[in-house]
Amino acid sequence: MGEFGWPSGIAREQLSIGIEGRIVRIETKEGATRQYKSAYELPQDIDVSASVAKLENGVLTLKLVKVVPVNKVAELVIT
Repeated sequence: MGEFGWPSGIAREQLSIGIEGRIVRIETKEGATRQYKSAYELPQDIDVSASVAKLENGVLTLKLVKVVPVNKVAELVIT
């Protein structure tokens, strides 16, 4: 879990959080009262569907769930 402090006056509707693999990009949208843009590279890929973001009292909290590796080994039948 990570917490990021924001300048006051930024509403959740003015924020955009993008996740691509293990890169998390946080930025304000056009028209926001203040501008912010940052990217964070994490050690593992993030499962977007299991992750959540919350902005409360000027603090952005991200609960990011790492992708569980899937065993892609297929067993061959010996004939």
